[in-house]
Amino acid sequence: MLNHQFITDFTQNFMQQVSRVFDFDGYLLYSIDNINHAYNYQNFNIPAQSLTEYLNHEVENDPVSFMKHYHHKEHNVELLSEYTCDDHYADFMQRWKLKDTAEIFFRKRNGEPILGLSLIREQDSQIFTAQEKNMLDAFCELSKKYFFNQTDKLEITNIYELYHFTKKEIVVLNLILKGLNNQTIAVHLNSSLATIKTHVQHIYQKTGINNRQEIMLKFLK
Repeated sequence: MLNHQFITDFTQNFMQQVSRVFDFDGYLLYSIDNINHAYNYQNFNIPAQSLTEYLNHEVENDPVSFMKHYHHKEHNVELLSEYTCDDHYADFMQRWKLKDTAEIFFRKRNGEPILGLSLIREQDSQIFTAQEKNMLDAFCELSKKYFFNQTDKLEITNIYELYHFTKKEIVVLNLILKGLNNQTIAVHLNSSLATIKTHVQHIYQKTGINNRQEIMLKFLK
């Protein structure tokens, strides 16, 4: 789960960049857990009733929902106007006077989306253009390094929890990943070489790994 403060800071920065180049009437921000579940919805200028209807009945009919594009790993931005809506979703859009949405997916390194952002334009506005889509794609590319830095931390934390490493083993593993040998780690941690070797052996046993090269391949992707 992404840190709440990170989501706030990241989204504010992203929205500031977008708002400098074109207009939109509202937005919906959400975190993505898996292909079937999103949560922590935050919105601006979206009627509560329309959001409730969308989440309870229409999200599966939305051609640009995260469910439809979860596995499209190379796609960061989808425009609703580029798809054909079924009658149910077209009626939903008409009743709530919605013209178009630009769905933005922020993905982990492996391509799985973990954060979604819908930019909304109402009926009195124009649809999003191909040029605006390209701009959003460019903003996504520019933000990747900052976003990956957070998701990498999340991934490594999940891996640590998976293998039930002790706090000391995590410290030793991090130093191994920085390229330090056992003797240097011992000096760095003011520990005996034998103690460090024991920690390293426990890391090998818990992960089923036999040497430093395999450690690097497993944890530095």
